[in-house]
Amino acid sequence: MGCIVSVSPFRCRMWDMHDRLEGHISAESCRAEIESFRKHGQLVPALGRSLKKGTDFEVELIYGARRLFVARHLNAPLLIDLREMTDHEAIVAMDIENRQRADISPYERGLSFAQWLRAGYFSSQDDIARVLQISPSQVSRLLRLARLPAVILNAFESPTLICEGWGRDLMDALEDPDRRPLAIKAARSLAQLNPRPDAREVYRRLLSGAQGRRRVSARDEVVKDGERPLFRIRWLRSSVALMMQLENAPPQVLEEVRDAVATILKRPSSADIQPVVALQALERSTRALPVGDIRPI
Repeated sequence: MGCIVSVSPFRCRMWDMHDRLEGHISAESCRAEIESFRKHGQLVPALGRSLKKGTDFEVELIYGARRLFVARHLNAPLLIDLREMTDHEAIVAMDIENRQRADISPYERGLSFAQWLRAGYFSSQDDIARVLQISPSQVSRLLRLARLPAVILNAFESPTLICEGWGRDLMDALEDPDRRPLAIKAARSLAQLNPRPDAREVYRRLLSGAQGRRRVSARDEVVKDGERPLFRIRWLRSSVALMMQLENAPPQVLEEVRDAVATILKRPSSADIQPVVALQALERSTRALPVGDIRPI
């Protein structure tokens, strides 16, 4: 348990691992909080821990970047729930606070996850999912969102407006050699608009631009199990490609897919098997796998 203290906001600093984009905290973005603070005072304390003496600051804030901005803006004392916490305890407390308030953006959460991994607070994506009690697929989506390059981010009014599910589609476009230059061209055109379109329209235009005049092969086929897509078959000039996205699936799924393909191709008559027959056999094998979040590319 901690204690509530009142501290000068100019004697407080944010923790390096906090998950707000400070460049997007302004009097405009905090207008509602400033007005509330003026009328009612600070209703909810920030969370912090004491710093060792000899520094320019007394308190390190785990969360409360917007409250800190408002207190400094109004030159008012900041209420802080002061506790002793390890870094791991601080991370969990910060995540719980943000999920309860529901005002942290997916992009900011993704950046935090990536920062935690780089700093060694977590050993893997699965470790983050276990500690925060969220799904591994959500961790993967948020990390993918955090990988978006500046040229794409600048197409939006603010990266905090980007929805969680958009990162996968945008990164897929950027990782495709044919689509990447078209997506970047569309992003640069959008970044020059003032004002920019709303975030959903920017997302739509980026993906539409990434399509360009690229022809989709009429021989591509999406193999489904009922309504659920399993993988895509693409006939190339001298080969057949089997395309699927496995980043969100358990590691053993890839091994099972490899085993299924190898089993088909090792049959004595495999040299005489027509491609369609072989792929139909693979489809039957794949339907038995725990495909989880596999998505066609």
